[in-house]
Amino acid sequence: MTKQEFLQKYKDEKLNIGYDFIMVLDSITDEPLVLGCVYDQGVWKIFKTGERGGHYIIKEKDTEDEAFDYFYQVVLSQHKLENS
Repeated sequence: MTKQEFLQKYKDEKLNIGYDFIMVLDSITDEPLVLGCVYDQGVWKIFKTGERGGHYIIKEKDTEDEAFDYFYQVVLSQHKLENS
């Protein structure tokens, strides 16, 4: 799915990644507790940061569709953790 499709699905399904986490879709950051998916240096990067900051790449994908399909699964997993 595209970024726009992901954002619509996120809104429609009322997904909740928790009050501590924020979602970033425009640039890689080292801020604490971030889930993100960004286009960087020719590839799509899905990343996460810890409580003390510093990011790590979970997965790299070649296309926007692949990246946001994968990122949706990451967000869905976080939603299930927060709402169980």
